[in-house]
Amino acid sequence: MSPSPLDPSRQQFSERLLNQLRSRYPSWDFQAADQGFAISARKDQARLSLSLTTLYQATSAPGSLAPAEVLRFVQAAGPRLSAAEAAPMPEGEVPDPEALVWCVRTRKVISRYPRADELLTRELPGGLLAFVSEALPGEIMRGVSQKQAAEAGLDEAELVRRSDRNTAVRLQRWEQQLATAPRQGRWIFRHDVLFSSSLLLVHPFLRAVAERGQGTATLLVPDRGTLVAAIGEGSQPQELRHVARRLYGMADSPLIPYLLLTDGHSLELHPAEAWPRRPWSGWRQLLGLGES
Repeated sequence: MSPSPLDPSRQQFSERLLNQLRSRYPSWDFQAADQGFAISARKDQARLSLSLTTLYQATSAPGSLAPAEVLRFVQAAGPRLSAAEAAPMPEGEVPDPEALVWCVRTRKVISRYPRADELLTRELPGGLLAFVSEALPGEIMRGVSQKQAAEAGLDEAELVRRSDRNTAVRLQRWEQQLATAPRQGRWIFRHDVLFSSSLLLVHPFLRAVAERGQGTATLLVPDRGTLVAAIGEGSQPQELRHVARRLYGMADSPLIPYLLLTDGHSLELHPAEAWPRRPWSGWRQLLGLGES
């Protein structure tokens, strides 16, 4: 199978990394991956995939020190190559630290995953959970168990650190979007069909939208690939609740139809969603039953 075509800038970047890796680790065979933006490494029975997406986005950010980022990546590949050589496993079996990203789903959906108890998760309001996943070619992701992370040499703290960094880098286009339209009352972020909702985990983003809202901002996550931020007059709850439910009804991968609120430091369910429950619903009252 021939490698998937890349745009010229990514192809040039891949060739640059291939040259550096081949120079530093000459006993390994490095080739552009057949699928996705990655490099495949082979030596005897050892196989390893090195994702380039996070590195490329990090070096493309304004003010980034591209040579230092590339050097870090090349040096960090060394221990992974040694581990793969010592204990060969099928390519893709051990998660790639450069491809770890927080993924947001509903708690109900995650509970159906075969290895749900093995995932590292973060609680979010509105019945949401974030878990560590690995971004794969072809707009696919898979949850990463803590056992798999350990096989990649990542303890819990490092797993969180990597996921925090990669998520922030992958979704960094929010900065440009806010900067080019600073006076808007609403912004919709749909840059990543799998992970745009993971902006809920990016603290600089939460602080930025809250600051524009003079301390608070309302957030909608109707779909895994969509996040809406609203401030000022654009954050009127009655209208936004209607928007949230419409977007949720149209979602390909729905999350929640509720409003969330952030002060830049934390997230909570919007007060407009916290309607008090009636102590007795009509049919239960008719039957003489209390609330369950």
